[in-house]
Amino acid sequence: AYMLKYDSTHGIFNGEIKQEGNDLVINGKTVKFYTERDPAAIPWKETGADYVVESTGVFTTTDKAKAHLQGGAKKVI
Repeated sequence: AYMLKYDSTHGIFNGEIKQEGNDLVINGKTVKFYTERDPAAIPWKETGADYVVESTGVFTTTDKAKAHLQGGAKKVI
């Protein structure tokens, strides 16, 4: 939460950022974070996520990125 609040590139975020358990709450909206090594283990369907942005640099082929679909994502970008 601290690094989002005080970003060295974008400056200080004027909204409210706090941590609640494993989630971030930004201006009252909960943002889920996962640290799974296997994207298929992330419960995207439970979170209601329609689109997942794959930005790890690890799952760079279509076949590898499809693992997010197994977790319930509808589309992977």
